Amino acid sequence: MSHTAGLPPKPDPHTGQPRPPRAPLEPEWKRAEKKRSGGENKAPQAPEDESPVLEWFYPARGQSFGIGLTISLVVLVFGVIRDSGFGWMTTWWLWLFIVPWPFITLLTGRNTRMSAGADWLRYGKNGFIRTYELTSVKVTTEGASRILQLNDDAGRELSAQLNDLQRNRELWDLVYNGILHSVRGNGAETNKLARTFLDLDNPLRFRGE
Repeated sequence: MSHTAGLPPKPDPHTGQPRPPRAPLEPEWKRAEKKRSGGENKAPQAPEDESPVLEWFYPARGQSFGIGLTISLVVLVFGVIRDSGFGWMTTWWLWLFIVPWPFITLLTGRNTRMSAGADWLRYGKNGFIRTYELTSVKVTTEGASRILQLNDDAGRELSAQLNDLQRNRELWDLVYNGILHSVRGNGAETNKLARTFLDLDNPLRFRGE
């Protein structure tokens, strides 16, 4: 028996309306990231026979370059302080510890692509999952990261970093609403970390903007 009374309605598959309320966020969440211009064509497209893409994320590369530039500046300042001046700059090979960082972070930075419809999620190269037909919703930890593990009733599996999904808040709202319906309405299996980090034991405590 379904127990979805009181839960936010499922958005219309084509219009995306009404949009779900704000979903809970990671404790250290700060702000959403900008999507890369033109990235909608590079983000995963809707799976065959599924509803249209409503939200997507394809990260801007400028952030990774900026992180590398910051590292380079820190190393530069360290060199100036350590040698009490700029004399070391005439030694060419020392620049090898400074110059490459922006390009290294640009090449190795996270580049996760994802998209979501009213009732599905695609994440990276891990296929897709039906978010209102989940049989299992669990959260595990890998180092400092929390991993959301989803299974649906067609046997599909998908694992995603929670902070990745939250890089587009509107996408996360869509996914979370499906999780709520699957858990509170259809009895999907959960674990303690999922109930804690996804606030599943108190599902109606929704956030504002």
